Amino acid sequence: MRKTLIVLSAAVFLSVPATSIAAPAPAGTVVAGAVDGTTQVAAADRFREIRTGQAGHRTQATSIHDDWGVYTGGTAVTGQDAIQAAYSDLTVSGDTLYAPTMKAPGSCVELVTAYNGGAKQVWAWDWCVGVTVAKSVNIDANFRTSYVTSVNGHDSYHGKVEQTDAARNTWTASLFNYRANRWDTLYTQSGTDQSRDNRSWNIFEIYASGNTTAAYCTALGTRNIESSSYKIKLNGSWQAASTGNTSVISNSSTANFLCPNLSRTVVHANDQWQVHR
Repeated sequence: MRKTLIVLSAAVFLSVPATSIAAPAPAGTVVAGAVDGTTQVAAADRFREIRTGQAGHRTQATSIHDDWGVYTGGTAVTGQDAIQAAYSDLTVSGDTLYAPTMKAPGSCVELVTAYNGGAKQVWAWDWCVGVTVAKSVNIDANFRTSYVTSVNGHDSYHGKVEQTDAARNTWTASLFNYRANRWDTLYTQSGTDQSRDNRSWNIFEIYASGNTTAAYCTALGTRNIESSSYKIKLNGSWQAASTGNTSVISNSSTANFLCPNLSRTVVHANDQWQVHR
């Protein structure tokens, strides 16, 4: 029997202020290869539908949405920093894998690792103005040259999203350039967060269809989707995610991920997690 859509428990955003404008990018070097928007249009549409509660109207009979990972609630988080798995050889067709993806409460930017339609990208999702993919960069050979390191035998990039101007609610997403030993800016935006969710998250997330085994599950194979060295910025200082400042939450059981033998493991509470078969 097909699974029905399970919607992320984020509140629906209501409107996008027409008067909001993008903040100027801070001085520094931009991420090499980053472009406006994304070639993964269908994946971006699904992401928007999930977050705004629209997906159920069109696809609830055939599709599911599930996530699992580390959340905070009721805490003033003004930054997130993590080393995220990234695979240049992970080809997902009809399904979409948004993993890992992280966002702070009130943040204008969500940093997403996205696999769909054969493309592999890192997104800066704009939550304050466009409510869409503002910048994307392909996870390819060029990306690996500057932004990838090896963690537990697989490629990973180091990403950070931080509030850089409290008065304007400006947030900046950056990737660490291992080749140049510096942070490069992916995207900066100011305004009001339209997600209307007061939590932060660093999660494994899917949008998929099937009866028992989704296409993303087959494509995943033995690869390990991992987030490590996860930190959140609390009261102006960076702290490792722990049981004292975060919680591990799932929207549903393992069976609902349409991936037999899928393992969701907290390697170190709560700054390192893995999802694999």
